[in-house]
Amino acid sequence: MSSITRRLGVMGQADVDVLSWRDTIVAAGGSISIAILSIASRFVAAEKASGAWGLTDDYWPFWGENLIQATVSLKQRRTVTLVNAPAFTARRHFATNGSSSYLDTGFIPSTHKIAASTHNVRLAVYLRDNLSSNSYAAGASSSSNRALRLRPRNASVAYLDANSSSGTYTLPAATSAGYTAGSRDAALGANSYGYKNGVAMVQTVAPTAFGSASLPVVPILVGGYNNAGVFAGPRATSIGFMTVGATLSAAQELAQYNAVQAWATAVGANV
Repeated sequence: MSSITRRLGVMGQADVDVLSWRDTIVAAGGSISIAILSIASRFVAAEKASGAWGLTDDYWPFWGENLIQATVSLKQRRTVTLVNAPAFTARRHFATNGSSSYLDTGFIPSTHKIAASTHNVRLAVYLRDNLSSNSYAAGASSSSNRALRLRPRNASVAYLDANSSSGTYTLPAATSAGYTAGSRDAALGANSYGYKNGVAMVQTVAPTAFGSASLPVVPILVGGYNNAGVFAGPRATSIGFMTVGATLSAAQELAQYNAVQAWATAVGANV
């Protein structure tokens, strides 16, 4: 047992999943402080307490202390590939340029899902910038009806494609900054949801065309979306955190936002 594990164990803050995340980071040549281990353990404990951990397939804490730490996902421990040098700021975010730079998560929804399913899927991003643009923070698409994509703000609305046409949601404030989530839990447009900072948004257009037989078969990209293997919809954005999985309840949405915001505040990345 390492000295870090012993010290965290004494404090009652060591989470087994966080320690596995640590081991992956260290094996890749990165490092992680006791402070971040403690912060991440509190986050995972909150997720497990609310039930959101079991419904979320993976988490990407892009606000890591160092580049390697920021490119290892928390739950499935996949390594992100950086394409055309998105700018990394420690303890803050990755910034994409709106033209050529993006992050390839390597997470293929149809293959790597555990909690998510064809008609029950969710995508959420924590952005640190305010940009009104008809562009995508993250997503993947294999066809028009096999898409998981999020546009966090275009004018006063957010857009979500969850194996459907776009559902639109009125933002409570005209900003893309903060935690935006979209999901659906059945094969009907009425069962689609948008949340901003843990609070439900008003749906203005219900999505339709639920015809796909599976989730996208290409990896989720960040700073745009994967359009059947081609980078598309680029967005100049600063992203600190992302999750993908199954639909959360209203209570779980609020609990996850609070947990994400607590992590953001602890590292100074909160907006």
